[in-house]
Amino acid sequence: MNWGYISALWSTLLLNCIQPVNMKACLQVQDWLFPAIGDYIRFKTEEPYASEKRAIKHFRLDGGRAEP
Repeated sequence: MNWGYISALWSTLLLNCIQPVNMKACLQVQDWLFPAIGDYIRFKTEEPYASEKRAIKHFRLDGGRAEP
């Protein structure tokens, strides 16, 4: 793991979640942590926006046969 990721996690998540006004949102882990883990796993196996690129390629008039 990169130190930049750890630093970003510390500064955005941990420091913001210890503030009383944010605690209610941070405690609902099932709403933000599990989807983030799923996104991380998906982005490890394919590039970001790959599904959007496939959808655009599918809906082109030429069926995606010609290169743009």
